Amino acid sequence: MTEYEKTELGLFIEMIRTERNLSQRQLAELAGISNTEVWRLETGERRKPSPDVLKALAPHLEVRYEDLMIKAGYMGETLEHQHFTEMIFRDADGTVVDISKRAKEMYDKDSDWANMAYRISKELAPEDLAAIKAVANSLLNKNR
Repeated sequence: MTEYEKTELGLFIEMIRTERNLSQRQLAELAGISNTEVWRLETGERRKPSPDVLKALAPHLEVRYEDLMIKAGYMGETLEHQHFTEMIFRDADGTVVDISKRAKEMYDKDSDWANMAYRISKELAPEDLAAIKAVANSLLNKNR
């Protein structure tokens, strides 16, 4: 172990990364962050990563962003609304650092699609989900 004391978050990221057979560099490249940042997180040098870093890592570790935020020490607050759940994260001072609102935005734009997307994420096999993501990314890139 380094001179830094590993944190719960650092151990968690390292464990998941190694389970996925990813090097620190590979994870960093997938997430679009520096491999030094991944090293800092895993060793405990970086104790309070930004929500943006955690948001970038979550899909490549295949964990929920909210779970990383809580492991990083952000306080989560759940607000239940009629058609969505909103997550608010605060730092130790009580300052809001992030609010997950996408479900509402997606629902407001197209409630049928929002419901379908939820079912797809919960009910389809990972390979089917990956195929849908590939098609969606292709369409999004075509329209840029």
